[in-house]
Amino acid sequence: MAGLAVGGYILALLQLLPGPAVGVQKVDSVIEKITKEKFDIAHEKLTKEKFDISQEKVTKEKYEIAHEKLIKEKYDRKEGRTSGRTTRLTKEGLLEQSGDKTDIGKMNKAGVIHYKRSTFKKSTGQGGKLFWPDSVNREGQLYSGAVDFTENLSWGWHHPSGVYNTIPVGSPLIDDDRNIYLGADDAIRKFDVTGILKWSYAPRGQLAAAPTLCIATSRRQAAAENDDEMEEDELRPDWAVGNESMQSSKFFREFKVGDLVKVKPGSSYRADGKELYKAGDQGLISGVVTGEEGRDRAVIQWTRTGHKSVVQLRAFSNRFVRVAPKQTAATSPSMLVGSTTAGYVFALDLATGDELWATWASNEIAGVKGAVACKGGIVVVATDRCTDRYCYRYRNQTNPLTPGNQVVRGLSAVDGSAVWAYRTMAPVWNMVPLWGPGDTVMFQDWEGRLYSLDYLTGELHYKVGGDIGTHTNAAAVYDAGWNMVFALGMVHYNVMNYHMEDALGIPTGKYCNPYPAPGILINCWTWPGGRGFVRGYNASSGRNAWERLTPEPPASGAVGMLNGHGSIGVGAHSRLVVTMAFNCWVNSPSQIWSLDPNNGDVRWMRDGPTLWTNFCAGDKEGADIRRAMGGRAACKPNSWSTPVIDSAGDVYVGNQVGVLSRYGAPNGGGSRDVQVLSTLTTGVAFQDAAIAIADGLMAVSTCTSLIVFQTYADQLPNGTGSVSHADYSPSAGMVHGDEASHEISETAHDHWADPFNAR
Repeated sequence: MAGLAVGGYILALLQLLPGPAVGVQKVDSVIEKITKEKFDIAHEKLTKEKFDISQEKVTKEKYEIAHEKLIKEKYDRKEGRTSGRTTRLTKEGLLEQSGDKTDIGKMNKAGVIHYKRSTFKKSTGQGGKLFWPDSVNREGQLYSGAVDFTENLSWGWHHPSGVYNTIPVGSPLIDDDRNIYLGADDAIRKFDVTGILKWSYAPRGQLAAAPTLCIATSRRQAAAENDDEMEEDELRPDWAVGNESMQSSKFFREFKVGDLVKVKPGSSYRADGKELYKAGDQGLISGVVTGEEGRDRAVIQWTRTGHKSVVQLRAFSNRFVRVAPKQTAATSPSMLVGSTTAGYVFALDLATGDELWATWASNEIAGVKGAVACKGGIVVVATDRCTDRYCYRYRNQTNPLTPGNQVVRGLSAVDGSAVWAYRTMAPVWNMVPLWGPGDTVMFQDWEGRLYSLDYLTGELHYKVGGDIGTHTNAAAVYDAGWNMVFALGMVHYNVMNYHMEDALGIPTGKYCNPYPAPGILINCWTWPGGRGFVRGYNASSGRNAWERLTPEPPASGAVGMLNGHGSIGVGAHSRLVVTMAFNCWVNSPSQIWSLDPNNGDVRWMRDGPTLWTNFCAGDKEGADIRRAMGGRAACKPNSWSTPVIDSAGDVYVGNQVGVLSRYGAPNGGGSRDVQVLSTLTTGVAFQDAAIAIADGLMAVSTCTSLIVFQTYADQLPNGTGSVSHADYSPSAGMVHGDEASHEISETAHDHWADPFNAR
């Protein structure tokens, strides 16, 4: 049975589309539709059977069965459904999918491979909530993960043109109907629970962070923005915020901030070769700017182009007419929100994939780490890639090689208009917004410094911790039960607590001091063997409660109830699970710890795999292909994915050597019995956030693919599966050659020394 499940591994990658490309592709089923001729033949046969009933040639029951089948085929034909795939509800309430024309183990034209004919329960809805709305969903342990990865494997996806043609960004997302959304370098795709591709969307450039699902809201948030130029021009994202005090009485008699305006016939405007608006376009007056000598201007956010412009008030009524006054509440549908490295933040309609709005939030956004977040009508996103010395204080860097973002922004989920902006002390890199107590949003920068802001206004509540001049790939973790937030980072680089001298073979102490000139030099960075920290803070006050040092750089963390097999709270303990290792570097050992979130005491620790090459699994094999396709040469994820703890108290986590693991204590045992219960060897590393769980399914993203497991099947024996690349290749030579190795070599490869781990 393992041979069937292992018969195809799903690795996938797509090229980064050049230039701004926006589009939604509606995908027809790969199976032929019911034709009119087929329906007519069935109808003629049924008519004859109806006649035969009167002659007692067929039974009434047989006729009713045939009639019901014909009605369903007629409905399927009307709705554009397929005859090869039938759907019915069984007595057990299972939604059974039988793909007569889809061969098991073979890839269809959309890139989907089915490993078995799985059954999925009918979704009962979530009462308006989504199953897995963001890449690091930590709202509760409601559902169980796959018990055995080999036996529970259902279907997967990789790019149909080849496994290295794109790189997924973040974990899959799952809505209330269990549709699965996967963001990647080239596009965002929506699949239903059985693997049918519903739509795909190509964003304006490469995704900069993992997207998120935003539930429908009626809140409107808008803020004024302004411009320093005197004439009409495109409003730059980095121009300052002004005030609304003004003397132009004529303007205020006809318009006010928040009004929707429409361009009059014959009016249009272009700037820098771009069309800002044309006749018939609509835009929102988002602010007013005071100028000298009465040259006041209004700021307009244009819906169609996504640009902003400023128009002098004295000429305003000549070009625009008011459509409606400002709405105090506007309703937005459920949407997917994301950001791109070109500086855009966008929203998509979940049902159709159509773009609802796109805002140019900054000139550039560093990627591809962290996540976008959405709550209460506010989208929180990191923007403004660092390009100056301000971002790299205490480091001797005149030409910054490490990407990072220096501004965290709040945007309206209704139309993408700016609400607030906050500039951090150090750049944010793997910024994952956490919804804290009250109206707070929390996150950390790459020095391990923790921030708490009001997500509605951007007001700072507190800023604590951080070791200046250091760098971490980890993100903060929040536990609502203990009201604790945990920062993960690196301690100050010096000879006493840093092993760089052993790694480089040269003395390093005097080069790692941030205070005297010339500051921290380039070799003082995060390496294997560098000591890190985990610090617990009260989420409301920011008071430091405890600190625990780690022997390796922290990678990720999650909080949940462990050892609670059967039900939450029965023999369960709240634990902070922390992973640690340096990513994509030779001789990088790894560990996974379980800590008491109240005091930081270590409850158990286990050794993880050691990476014996300078490449995360799969990066060397796909580098040349990715470069040729114009995308990123390497995925370079974190050393571990963010752990996910399911309702049984088991820990699911992927790592950089290409192994997905399930940790737990069999038979409800204690911490001393924690062990690896199941593994799946993919040969490709897993994303920073890679795992999503819903009712009856678990979806996982690697650096090349999407893997979907069925999770409510009967309990299966623990086991280990190994999925090879060659096993699932649809045809010889299709995936860029017949031989593609994913083995982790025991010898080091030549590799450019990239101390900044740049993407």
